[in-house]
Amino acid sequence: MVSVVVPVYNTEKYLKRCLDALVGQTISHSEFEIVVVDDGSTDSSPHILKEYEEKYPELIRVFHKTNGGQATARNLGIQMAKGDYIGFADSDDYVDITMYEKLANLAKTSDADLVECHYHSMLEIPSEDGSFPTYKEIGTRGTISSHENVRELFLNPQVSPWNKLYKRSILTDNGVFFPEGMIYEDTSFYIKSLPFIEKHIYLDEKLVYYSVRQSSTMTKNLGSRVGDIFKVLGDIIDFYHKKCIYGKYKDELEYFCVKIAFCSNLSRIGRVSNGYLRKELFDRTFEFVNKFFPNYRKNKYFGGKIGVYIKSVARWNCAPYAYVLSKVMIG
Repeated sequence: MVSVVVPVYNTEKYLKRCLDALVGQTISHSEFEIVVVDDGSTDSSPHILKEYEEKYPELIRVFHKTNGGQATARNLGIQMAKGDYIGFADSDDYVDITMYEKLANLAKTSDADLVECHYHSMLEIPSEDGSFPTYKEIGTRGTISSHENVRELFLNPQVSPWNKLYKRSILTDNGVFFPEGMIYEDTSFYIKSLPFIEKHIYLDEKLVYYSVRQSSTMTKNLGSRVGDIFKVLGDIIDFYHKKCIYGKYKDELEYFCVKIAFCSNLSRIGRVSNGYLRKELFDRTFEFVNKFFPNYRKNKYFGGKIGVYIKSVARWNCAPYAYVLSKVMIG
């Protein structure tokens, strides 16, 4: 069975689109369930969920909880899921109706621990009259492709869970959950799962329609919460130490963490309007890197253009880099 976990919080505008795509999946309904976790929504989302739960009782199970953030909702969904495989869908996105049949077939026939597909990245363009927005397809993030060696999954990945199907035991047997109380939790979840994945399958089809909204958690200016990335990266490092696998994956972790610190993190800092806070975040970035990865310039994975950039960025010149990155990177 395949379980799809859907966290919901005040997404009444998009929720029916998401659920219609899931209840319309071509996978056998006897082998599929939709586990929806309402994270204390205050709009009409609970009413919409009740409507779908009553209409599709064999498919949808809805759980309600007080608001605690997306990570808490996903973690509850993992615990409640009955499937041998677990996927995740965001309630403001939607998927192709063939997605879970295709991913499940690949997972079962190959006994894969992780199956993932490609996706459409759709920039939302709000309508002036308040009606449903239009969308423009833009470039995707990360290099999504087939990998034979799990170590390659550390290098420039798309960390989001919504284009993936995990073998349930990989998560539950190894304590792989989303860190709660912070943003960027997808990053930690993804990286913590990798050491336990022995077989990865990639389906070269775009089966997810991911909405990029300028007002979303990941794209708007978050001020001090930009610094949550250091908690997330620390959570990853602690996990690897506790599992006694840090030394085995040190090069890959170093590449992954330093690249985030000097790329997506700097781009977000570049969008912070408060100059004092921006300076503090720059300082924290280099304090983090120098504390955990002081010899990162020698990392074997830093080659080519990205290597030139990573090795050139420093505290004294990071501000102009951050400004440029803030203009060219979304998210």
